[in-house]
Amino acid sequence: MPEFLKSFFLLFPWVRRYEEFHRQLRSEYSKKDEELNHLKKLIDHSRSPGLFSKEEDFLTERLLSHPVKSPLPQMSLTSYQCEKKKNRIRVAERLLAAYHKALTDEKNSPLQREGDDLWSGLISSELTGLLDALAQKDAELLAEYLDNFGTAYTWFGGISTSMDGYNRNLEPQHVALTYLDKLVCLAEYLGVLQAENPETGPWGDNLFSDVDGLVAAIEKALGIDISPPMGVIHTDGLETAKGVFHYRHINALYMASRISVLNKTQGGVCEFGAGIGLTALYSKRFGCQNYTIFDLPVTCILSGHFLIHAVGEENVCLYGESPRAGGINVLPYWACLNQDAKSVEIAVNEDGMPEMTDNFIHTYLNEIKRITRSYFISNNHECFAPRTVNNFITQSTGYEQIYRFKSWTREGYVEECYKIQ
Repeated sequence: MPEFLKSFFLLFPWVRRYEEFHRQLRSEYSKKDEELNHLKKLIDHSRSPGLFSKEEDFLTERLLSHPVKSPLPQMSLTSYQCEKKKNRIRVAERLLAAYHKALTDEKNSPLQREGDDLWSGLISSELTGLLDALAQKDAELLAEYLDNFGTAYTWFGGISTSMDGYNRNLEPQHVALTYLDKLVCLAEYLGVLQAENPETGPWGDNLFSDVDGLVAAIEKALGIDISPPMGVIHTDGLETAKGVFHYRHINALYMASRISVLNKTQGGVCEFGAGIGLTALYSKRFGCQNYTIFDLPVTCILSGHFLIHAVGEENVCLYGESPRAGGINVLPYWACLNQDAKSVEIAVNEDGMPEMTDNFIHTYLNEIKRITRSYFISNNHECFAPRTVNNFITQSTGYEQIYRFKSWTREGYVEECYKIQ
């Protein structure tokens, strides 16, 4: 518009008011644009600019040890189905025999459960199909159940390698990212990757490591085959050239490595509450000659099934069977009372003790002192404080703390090592 016409129209009060209103509006929009651009720059320089597109993404960031740049690293979440084994019925028959002997003997055990703990409650509410198959003493039905176990999401974790309650945001890329983050943590623990430094850098680079190259370097550093046993149970995890890694494979590799560092003589190891037995699996690859699991009878079904198919029928001894030298023993919890004094080098508990009843914890700590020659290793959360491993041990005697630090592979977990005095 020519300037003289604009000046003419501005002589009218309503035109002046209209022009002033739009001038203020343009100014406000300009300020908002500046604020948005500033926020975008802040996000671009934040800890995880590549992660956020919605509020649920914070549920992923809280699990991570590393910042996430944009774009996201190259990674893939994949699933590997269980393969029906030729010996599945024979294995199921062994599991049934061990379970029902345990049920009979549990009634007369000197160690009795005083009320329900977290896991006994979960079993009764979430594993009804397994309990039904066990009650019917039907080996074929049990084998079928175990073949399909873990194909669906569970809100809790520890007894499968499917997607579980560890992840609240179940978007595949986000789940894969959390598993990759744990793999990178394992590499940093081993010195395969340098630990990143938010003060001076590098910061945010390790997540972009080549996954297959990282797995190969971890395997070389550990000196064992780290491939997860594929086809034994359903597995959701990070796709690599060495198989599909669930975050619990990575946790177990870390714990087995920690045990190996302290167990120079390859003496016996016992674990109180072992999930499906992943740490036992990897400890055996490290050369541990005798590994014993003490757990709830139902959980022994799951670990027994996994381990028999993962390491071979001849390498696993179930409750009531003749002991096998150099294998993995899967026994009900009260069997620790019958373990010979000073018969194991190291005792272990991971992700379990704070979730047990008090009488179990006190009994286990007493038995650990009796049967263990050297060390007790704990890797647990402290969500139920003051019911923590550290606090329970301070109520006991005969333990000398060697170290206490944050777990390398799981945020919010504390690794502690105690020398048996």
